[in-house]
Amino acid sequence: MVPTRTATEFVSKVIEDATGMMTLRLCAIGDRLELFKIIAEHGPLTSSELAARSGLNERYVREWIYGISLAGYLDFDKGSRQVSMPESHRPALVEVGGPLYQGGLFKMFNALMDPYEDLIRAFREGGGIDYARYGDDFWRGLEHNSCVRYKNNLVSKWLPEVPDLVAKLEAGGSFADFGCGAGRAVIELAQRFPTATFHGFDLFEGNINTARERAREAGLANRTTFTSTNFANGIAGQFDVVATFDVIHDMADPRGGFRTVRQACKDDGIYLLMDIECTDDPADNIGPFAVFKLGASLHFCMTTSLGQGGEGLGTVGLPESRVREFSKAAGFSSVRRLPIQNPLNAFYEIRP
Repeated sequence: MVPTRTATEFVSKVIEDATGMMTLRLCAIGDRLELFKIIAEHGPLTSSELAARSGLNERYVREWIYGISLAGYLDFDKGSRQVSMPESHRPALVEVGGPLYQGGLFKMFNALMDPYEDLIRAFREGGGIDYARYGDDFWRGLEHNSCVRYKNNLVSKWLPEVPDLVAKLEAGGSFADFGCGAGRAVIELAQRFPTATFHGFDLFEGNINTARERAREAGLANRTTFTSTNFANGIAGQFDVVATFDVIHDMADPRGGFRTVRQACKDDGIYLLMDIECTDDPADNIGPFAVFKLGASLHFCMTTSLGQGGEGLGTVGLPESRVREFSKAAGFSSVRRLPIQNPLNAFYEIRP
């Protein structure tokens, strides 16, 4: 139920939401131009000092300082005209890869809004948006978010819930990540399990190129392979462990994705599925992430699937009931939801 509000109270909510949207834009600017980083390292700074260090136009820097400070992200001293960063804000704003870092969100959500006219056209005509319409900032933001999640959670918190999976990789088994993105999960696992071999598959060529570069930087090129392919069409070979992280709901053919994963999973193998935490009825999703999920669905998850002529499940299109339905249809025999508490994702151990 929508909370009961007077007309004036509802207008106040609209203004608050608009302020939040504008604040995110200011954050995207501060992140992209490294203003947050410079202030964290050299602040307090006046607008002239910040402009000199950043090589940017002082008038624009000054206006940005006023806005981002009034939003509560930075401190501004009216006497000295200096801006500084509260210590408690550093983890979210500048500690790249840390558990609280939000730079990926700033990049991703700002860039999600770029193909706006394409989205309006899709509303009117159907179809969807092609991956190529999303700029570099979107893919960089997605990679940053992946880095935060996998670096801080995958090995230390998620894998211990599936000890048989850990045992297979410790014994030198093979791992395949379907929809691997920029390869962050593969890289984290390859560092943890030095005798295992790792494979990543992704539809978007740009992701694969980034994944290969990240693997080389980490010294893991000899134990990782990354291939650009639509894995719903099938993959050669079988693996001890297969995984999909936040990808099935995005696919044009999610049922085909499950079938490929089953074919690629050895009969004694394990399928680790991470997807969006959601309810059977999309209208029942509640909490601060609900609007986040539905907005992301319209702007990316659903529309890119429809853009490929696909099913368009959307961000909240793979609840547990559908996971079990698709798993059974693909030939898996058991599904265990893992006891991992996460407001964004649900986790499953699935067996042939």
